[in-house]
Amino acid sequence: MENLRWIAAAALSAYACHFAVHHTTPIDHALPLLALAVTFLAWLSYPAVMLGVPLLIVAEIVIADEPMRLLAFGAILAACCAITIGAPASSRPVRRHPAGTAMFAIVAIVLLRWIPLDRVLLGREIFLIAIAVATVFVLGRTPFAVAVAVLAALVTPAVPLRTLAFPLAVLLVASAARTFGLPAFRLTWPSTIVLSFVILFFSWSGIVARAFPYFLREAKPPAKRTQIDAIAPNRSATYDVPDGAKSIIVSGANVAHLRRGALLGKIIVSQQSAVGSRQEAPTPANCQLPTANCIDVRIGDAADWGYLRREHWYRAHNPLPRDAAGTVREYGYAAWIDGAGRVSLPRGARRIRVTADATLPADASLQVEGFE
Repeated sequence: MENLRWIAAAALSAYACHFAVHHTTPIDHALPLLALAVTFLAWLSYPAVMLGVPLLIVAEIVIADEPMRLLAFGAILAACCAITIGAPASSRPVRRHPAGTAMFAIVAIVLLRWIPLDRVLLGREIFLIAIAVATVFVLGRTPFAVAVAVLAALVTPAVPLRTLAFPLAVLLVASAARTFGLPAFRLTWPSTIVLSFVILFFSWSGIVARAFPYFLREAKPPAKRTQIDAIAPNRSATYDVPDGAKSIIVSGANVAHLRRGALLGKIIVSQQSAVGSRQEAPTPANCQLPTANCIDVRIGDAADWGYLRREHWYRAHNPLPRDAAGTVREYGYAAWIDGAGRVSLPRGARRIRVTADATLPADASLQVEGFE
């Protein structure tokens, strides 16, 4: 009888959230799924967790600003998850299911990987969930086991199929460790903090999975792209620096295979003004002029423009730029940011000459995306 009441509560919650949706992002359209997740977490732990459903509806209706609304969804779900996994088992009125921790792992993986719903690779996702559940059981069904299983699933793009080798390797290592006497670590609070953090940003979980440091850095307004020029290897372009510009936004094209420190090009800065911008014939960069400063642009200052896309990431070697200036694109596990980075310009710069390095592959280029 009690289970029937929970089924009814889940159905009514999803129904109410369906009619509350009036924004257009895939996260908003998944609001009924979020309500089902909250209901399931309440069934696993405390009925009071159901308060998350009306809070989701209020956030959907009241918060018009998109980033704030999606972050509010994340905060609500992170709180529900923290209560479920972080509360001592002895304090719960009923231990609702002996496999409760594994079921929690399934909920977390669905939230992090199954939005947007039309991008889900169902067969691969079910296989990944099976690996995660096995990992949780092998490690003793503790909060630490859940954290290991969920994080392994999160960073596995599953595109191409061979990337599923990573969670399988985690499962094999966990099995070997337990066979040789590794105790079942609980690490309740560290595991709860880690899981709550990744759930907090579930609306952009693809970025959490593939560019985790992005969410640990100071938030900056999106770069205003005034122009985009692709400079071929050993070619140059000259630009006037707009008044008040403090940095130039650059990225690479077809350079995802390059590693940190690889040279993309040089920027020669002078106090002389120029007229317009133009592509110029191959000219060796001269950094010895008394009125010029020379700035190296390397992988690490910028990255390949599309290297964080799910289908490209497994082959890419680029790190997240030190001062990332990319635009956040798409939502959920499909979310990514482009590889643009800020390169600071010296005070008083009036004219710059950007030269793509001659050693770049023939199909590569250094992209100038604008000034800030």
